[in-house]
Amino acid sequence: MRYFLGICVFVLSMISPLAAETPIPSLTVILTAERVKAAKLEPLAPILAVSHRGTAVVAEPNNLFLVNSRKFLFDASTPVSDCAFTPDGALLVVSGRKLGYCAGGRFHPQIDLPENAMRLAVGQNRIYVYGGDNDRATSIYVIDPQRGHAKLCDAPSAIGAAAAVGGALYFSVANDIFQVAPDGDVNLICRLPGPPVTSITPAGEDTLYFLAGRALYAWQIGNVAIFGENLGDVTRWHDGKLYVLDVQKQSLVRLESLPTRVDAPPETP
Repeated sequence: MRYFLGICVFVLSMISPLAAETPIPSLTVILTAERVKAAKLEPLAPILAVSHRGTAVVAEPNNLFLVNSRKFLFDASTPVSDCAFTPDGALLVVSGRKLGYCAGGRFHPQIDLPENAMRLAVGQNRIYVYGGDNDRATSIYVIDPQRGHAKLCDAPSAIGAAAAVGGALYFSVANDIFQVAPDGDVNLICRLPGPPVTSITPAGEDTLYFLAGRALYAWQIGNVAIFGENLGDVTRWHDGKLYVLDVQKQSLVRLESLPTRVDAPPETP
């Protein structure tokens, strides 16, 4: 209860500075610890996918759970490290060193990956994999149906999160966020003073939401603002709504009508 009161305070804190004609932010609770237990889910992993239709998928160690219809999708022989929907609605899954897809109640492995327990970033026309279960896994790869995968770039150290939108890819290393442009150039776009970035979610081509130390930030055209603290571990964006998964509290919430403008902080006199 204390956690959800904190979320409500966060929503209310965004209402007061908004103009009268601005939509009021709202909160929908989708999963709670009690609902997770009732569904006989094992403790949720930090994995969340939301389709173009708003279908939400969460994960326990070896399985995926379709939140909307409250059913399990399959039971993998190795732990699921990530999943993501493609623009046309296919559900991609990484399990062990295999990238495949979920269909018909089964995991269909397709491509061998360079590392174990990699993670996904899916754009409009490209699929990326990155990371792994060791600190030496610092490369980002593009999935190639013919060759399997091709290295895109190397990060200076372990990658915390990645997300794609349009022709650009964003990834984090510690508390830095980088952009990989369509031509392959890598640029630092944001540096936080605080803890590492653990989740990045594009909301269009000029706005990012991201979590660092469980605090929610927004980046827009070079400006950064903090929206709330102790909110969760993973975010996803769909149709103007921000989904926030909290592994610690075993909960999933949806935030709507968030402020669409991130202002630069006032200058110190």
